[in-house]
Amino acid sequence: MAQHKMKQKTTLPKGAKQKSAKRIQKSTAVKGPRKGANIILAPKKAKAIQESKVGAEVTRIINEKNEEMVRTRADNDVGKLPKAKDAAK
Repeated sequence: MAQHKMKQKTTLPKGAKQKSAKRIQKSTAVKGPRKGANIILAPKKAKAIQESKVGAEVTRIINEKNEEMVRTRADNDVGKLPKAKDAAK
């Protein structure tokens, strides 16, 4: 037997209901796709689908240009020469 005062587990007050597992699962399923996931578009809304595709293409091109710019800056800071100058020598 324990020689000290034991902690008492908490209990709900009278009249309060336990949370059900169904309610918790249902609330997470309703939210839809998370950020970064493919967006769900209605198949009959051609304009929305086209806008989504154009937006994705623009984002991809901008990211490629930014990556190239960062790569060039890093190469210059380290002292690497661009490939075109290496071929000329």
